[in-house]
Amino acid sequence: MANATADYGFAYVRCHLGDPQPIECAALAAASDLYIGDPVKLSGTADSSARPSITVAAAGDTSIFGVVIGVKATGPDNLNKMHSTSADTIIVMPTGPGAIFRVNASGATGTRLDDIGLGFDHVAGTGDTLTGRSGYALDMGEDASAGATTGRQWRVIGFDRRPDNEYSTTVTTDTINVDLLVVCAESFWFTGGAGA
Repeated sequence: MANATADYGFAYVRCHLGDPQPIECAALAAASDLYIGDPVKLSGTADSSARPSITVAAAGDTSIFGVVIGVKATGPDNLNKMHSTSADTIIVMPTGPGAIFRVNASGATGTRLDDIGLGFDHVAGTGDTLTGRSGYALDMGEDASAGATTGRQWRVIGFDRRPDNEYSTTVTTDTINVDLLVVCAESFWFTGGAGA
């Protein structure tokens, strides 16, 4: 059975160095709405509560600060708020050392076993205002050049091993829409944008 297209952004899985603490941020300088699963970077100045200001990180941005994991309700009238449309308080999981995220592989060329260890940029998609889910995925269209060892935003470290996530065990065979496990190679927290 083929994998379903699940371009829902990045989901925090675990961290080898102990779970990092989520950070409250402000969407003061956000260039667009923010959805759960969107990768974000710092932008602008902090708000009056000293929360850092963030905006969405485009493909190729070299200092990813974290991934949106929630939008804080401001009162009883918006407890179901699922995405940010203004200067909301955004809960962000940092892309620090050892933090692993799950993301769907997007691109007609698919994903192969020999993509593990290589780097890829993310690709933007339209978020869903009903569910609050991101539309981001990993851009496997770069697979034609076999990814890269440096200079890409995310490093593939494996497949999410579960029964509904099928992938080929043949190195040269592409599989479409596989959920991958990745670490951020161009993180604000430890590379300074080197992508090494």
